[in-house]
Amino acid sequence: MSVLKPFLLLAAFAACTTVCAQETSADVESTQAKQAESSVEKTSPLEEENRTSQDEDGIEVIDIIKRDTITESALDNRLEGDKEALDNVFAITQHRQNYLLPITYVSNPNTSGNEDLTDENVDNKEAKFQVSAKLPLYLENTGFDGVYFGFTLTSFWQLYNSEASKPFRETNYEPEIFWQETADYSVLGYKFNTFQVGFNHMSNGQSGLKSRSWNRLFASIVFSDNDDIYYLKTWYRIPEDEKEDPLDPTGDDNPDIEDYYGRMEFGYGRKIGAFKVLALLRNNLDFDENRGSIQLDLTYPISDRYEILLQYFNGYGDSLIDYNRSQERIGLGFQLLFL
Repeated sequence: MSVLKPFLLLAAFAACTTVCAQETSADVESTQAKQAESSVEKTSPLEEENRTSQDEDGIEVIDIIKRDTITESALDNRLEGDKEALDNVFAITQHRQNYLLPITYVSNPNTSGNEDLTDENVDNKEAKFQVSAKLPLYLENTGFDGVYFGFTLTSFWQLYNSEASKPFRETNYEPEIFWQETADYSVLGYKFNTFQVGFNHMSNGQSGLKSRSWNRLFASIVFSDNDDIYYLKTWYRIPEDEKEDPLDPTGDDNPDIEDYYGRMEFGYGRKIGAFKVLALLRNNLDFDENRGSIQLDLTYPISDRYEILLQYFNGYGDSLIDYNRSQERIGLGFQLLFL
């Protein structure tokens, strides 16, 4: 059953009021006709306003939730692009951002992910890039709602480190499968765009002491108005057995990852002239030992397809090998148009 059916029932119940009356006498019918003409003339301003609101551009008026098929939002272009791509059987759509930062500066790089790196030869300058795509596994008749497979790869490359032969310091892999649903609803004045619920795996593809991984069940929602985009995501970590030995290939590689990486994230995007700002905040929701991170992306278009990207990160979880290591990173590069 669609997760939006309760909203539809609520809307139908709140918007519909049925008045039934039937008389068979001809005199009564005549009287009713006269009364109807009189009621049209005497309609109160409030009734007239409500009637106008209900007929206005296909929007049903409900106090909190509105069936809304015409209001524009800041995410419309992105969603339309995804829908058009689904019509092309050869196309794979963007899932998260796709970018290349040829130069970044990181304050506290961790060498644990590569045996050729040491505290003496690791370079604070490195390249960072991310590739992210999704493809549909099953779609409903609407053509957009359904089950998707998503994959994101994020890599940290010691591109300028000739002393250590320019190795990759860390690469994170994040496959996930999820249900995605869209709806034409406004909630408290904000347009509901997409809802996702699914399973996420994240690891660095390493073994032994360098291994980092975890599995999550997650739910996220995206909503927007004409200028702003909001994103909210939370998750439940699937428990793993404790390792009996640090070198044991089974068991939990990082039992305290939620205390650093976080338990939820909030995103906000806004267009300011030709610039676009995207902020992503994660938090562990622990007031005694509060930890998390913030990432700020500032983009400027250079063509219909590409943008210049300035990215800043501060906090925990810059990469999986750094999940419990506070980092500060700033980088400059390019990304595919995302919003």
